[in-house]
Parts: sequence; structure tokens; C-alpha cells
Amino acid sequence: MVTQATAPDRRDTGESTMKHVLAAAIFLVAALCAGRAGAFTFADGTTTHCIARGEVAMEIYAEPTDPFKPQNRTALAERTPNGWQITWNVERLKGLPPEVRDFLFFHECAHIRVPTEVELNANCAGLKDMRAAGRAGPAFEARLRQFFPPDYEYWNETFRCADGEPKAPPAPAPAG
Repeated sequence: MVTQATAPDRRDTGESTMKHVLAAAIFLVAALCAGRAGAFTFADGTTTHCIARGEVAMEIYAEPTDPFKPQNRTALAERTPNGWQITWNVERLKGLPPEVRDFLFFHECAHIRVPTEVELNANCAGLKDMRAAGRAGPAFEARLRQFFPPDYEYWNETFRCADGEPKAPPAPAPAG
């Protein structure tokens, strides 16, 4: 008597393929979202995105190996092959007073919107944008100023610029 062995039926019923597709999709979404910050959250809990020239800047959280972390940076706005990006150092950001964190969003976005690599120009444009958005005014700015020494010319120049005042003249040379 001859018996014929039959191989198990390995035809795909669709269920197995669907599981593989679903697993791949979950992996892809997780990979794409790793480190993404999404929207910036202000001290009052509201959120926003940096939009410059009609494009939303991607915001990401710095990974532990990010090159700017050893430089002790809090944030970095930069052009990438896919557009503009703001990288946030969450550990440093969390250590800042709420007023400074909120201002820093507008400062980094100004780097993109203007665009500028000059820090004072980003401060000036950022403070003007913050005022225009209704997020800065005399009370807020008084609190913001408390975090910097009153004779810190960099910050004084930021406020002069945002107020539309001319740049402070240089200090006179000592006589002699």
C-alpha cells in the first residue's frame, strides 16, 4: 500500500499578511515619531508650531548623542534637507523659568522666519513676534527682565531693538 504524504497547506489566507503589514506600519510610525516634539507647549499649556514662509518647522527632541548637547545648547534652529527644524534639549529647557522658555520659542522661530544666524536679531524679531501674538507686554517683559542682570547690554539691546529705539552708542573711550 502506497500512501502519499501531503504537505501542510501554506496558502496565505490574508490574515498572516495583514499581521505583517500592520507590524511594519507600527514600526514605521514609531521610527518616524521617535524624538519628534510635535508642537511647542507654552507655560499656560497652549501649543503652537513655528510657521515661517508658509511652512511648519519640524520640532524634535535632541537624542542623548545629539552633537549640540555637549555644547550645552537649549535649542537650535537649522536648515535641513527636508526644510527647517528646531531641535530642543528638553533637559535644559525644563530648567528654565517659564517666561524664558516661552521667549525661546519665539527666538528660535525668528531664526527661521527672518532668517538670521545673529542671536541679537533673533531676540529682537522674536520679542516683536511674541508681542504681536499677544504673549508679551509690560508685565511679561518685566518678569523676563528679572532673569538677567540690569546692566547686561545684550538684553538691554534686545528690548531697545524690539521697542524700535536706536542702538545704544558705544561707551566713550577713557580719557588719557
